[in-house]
Amino acid sequence: MDRLIQNTLMDLFAEHGVGLEPDEDWLLTEGDDFPAIRGIWHEGNNGGLGRLDIDIVLDEERTIEESFGGIGAGKAGCRDALDSFARNDFHVVLAACWHVVNGKKLAVRELTAGAHRFAVYIGDFTLRGEDDAPMEIPEDGLSALEAAISTAPLTADIHWIRVFYGNTGDGKSQVEVLLDNEPWAAGHKAIASVEWPQHERYYSLRNFIALVPVD
Repeated sequence: MDRLIQNTLMDLFAEHGVGLEPDEDWLLTEGDDFPAIRGIWHEGNNGGLGRLDIDIVLDEERTIEESFGGIGAGKAGCRDALDSFARNDFHVVLAACWHVVNGKKLAVRELTAGAHRFAVYIGDFTLRGEDDAPMEIPEDGLSALEAAISTAPLTADIHWIRVFYGNTGDGKSQVEVLLDNEPWAAGHKAIASVEWPQHERYYSLRNFIALVPVD
């Protein structure tokens, strides 16, 4: 499975002009140690949902840690999870960490948080489940989050935010918002305040955002 993950990631980055070199479990940026990326697949129990962990090392002290569920057993599940990474996080980390910006795949804005100015790379909200239902993202979904970001005590470093919203189908919802891998109460409050579409069956929305200091 390691070879499948490495080859898929190398091909994905190569399509966008970034060369990666294998070094044991890691893929290193050509000519430098950082950023580095690796993927680790965890097979699900009894044919259940597997999990792909993606780690992106920014420097000796900071690592982006993301996880993606994969539907299917073995390679099928792993490929499904890799596809989720490609659709959700990839273009954001490509811009923030490898400085390759595809304006067709993400939104780029500038925002001030505390005393620091950031370029903000915002990926698409990606949907899983409820395939037959049209899904419109509420206009205040991102504006509420941006308001929370503007008051966050951010340092002049790269920061990243992962948003997850789940519609359980029984009138309840699941919300998780992480800032730099840790639960973020202000972000959770912002996302929970939005009137997300309600459907009878389960669906989830996921979004990834990176903030890069502007010199």
